[in-house]
Amino acid sequence: MAYKGMAQIDKKELWTIPNIITYFRILCIPAYILLMTFAGLRSSVMLLHVAFLVFVVAAGSDLVDGWIARKFNMTSGIGMALDPLADKLMHVSVLFCLSLCTGLTPLGENTAAASGGWYVHYAFVILLILKEAIMVFAAPLVMKKGAKVQANWMGKVASFTVSVGVILSFFHPYVMYADWGILAWGICLSYGAAINYLIDITRQIRKINSGEMERATSENVKHTDSGNNPIDAPAKSDADTAAESEK
Repeated sequence: MAYKGMAQIDKKELWTIPNIITYFRILCIPAYILLMTFAGLRSSVMLLHVAFLVFVVAAGSDLVDGWIARKFNMTSGIGMALDPLADKLMHVSVLFCLSLCTGLTPLGENTAAASGGWYVHYAFVILLILKEAIMVFAAPLVMKKGAKVQANWMGKVASFTVSVGVILSFFHPYVMYADWGILAWGICLSYGAAINYLIDITRQIRKINSGEMERATSENVKHTDSGNNPIDAPAKSDADTAAESEK
């Protein structure tokens, strides 16, 4: 049964394996925040490295749940909504902690004095939070209107670029600001992807309202991969076709 007003979400799909992995990725966020907080306060490089491993595991789980969803046809509406949300929350929380838990703590003072103690400058965090806030607030409206949460190539490249910048930021004292340059480029790409995304959902909503396009449902999103390209669906039998024609 789909949730009222959001036809893409079916309660029966809440506990599919890809969605459970996505929940795990979201649960990694508070664990990471705690580790980074203690790393900063105690000036512990070891805890910083443990936090890095948590981030790597969470990022790796994103690849796993996407592969399972495509391989075993477990794509779902809630997965299409939660997966990018989990990515955004992870990126924001990681950058937020790498900024404040280094720039305002003994860890940054002891290991990155050349950059004022900042592993990630707070300007990057502000820019990313502004962009992600727009996307998070837009998501419920998109689903209520029946549009699809569609990935685009620029968004994928931006996410990958930001991830590379985040990984390098853990080693900021050794990479000579290469991490900041990559983060700046990734955030620029993410703003471009957000503009493309908003243009696309506006087009979808206009077509849905005019009857040119049908609303996304929990059934038809199953036959869409993570990039919203059609995937093979089971062929309908003659009986199914006849039953549909009688409706």
